[in-house]
Amino acid sequence: MKRISQHKILVAGDSFEHCSSQVHRFFDLTSLVIYDCIEARREESCSGLDAVFPARIEAAINHNRRRVREFTADLEKAGVHSTADLPNVEQGYVSKTLHILSHFLDGFIGIDSHFYNLLDDSHWLPAPTAAAIAEKPGHFWLIHIDCYSATPEEAGLLRL
Repeated sequence: MKRISQHKILVAGDSFEHCSSQVHRFFDLTSLVIYDCIEARREESCSGLDAVFPARIEAAINHNRRRVREFTADLEKAGVHSTADLPNVEQGYVSKTLHILSHFLDGFIGIDSHFYNLLDDSHWLPAPTAAAIAEKPGHFWLIHIDCYSATPEEAGLLRL
């Protein structure tokens, strides 16, 4: 198996086990991204009670913001400077970049999502959720997951 992505998933629950089971259930049911294996890493996860929790959420959101800026810069380099330019976008790299950028803005998780707020189906942390975390921090977890896909050789073995 080859690790192809990592995500920091914000969930509500009473324990690491409860929250990581929610994350696994989400990925089992979503068709937006499909991995062959997902591993929740306790040592890289944290509860809202942990001192590192706010900094880890902020860093994960900032990672998403950097990706949005990178995708926006790619679009600008390709000549997309305003919505008036969109009808002229040809299918290919530029349209795929626009598609991925749209997912960051509309809340669909993708392989490029670093932080994902499962509570709000969002790549961000809305003020009401931040307030809920401040009020009851022990009820929130940031679950780190490593996501794997089978190599072509392994995939062939899995199909036998």
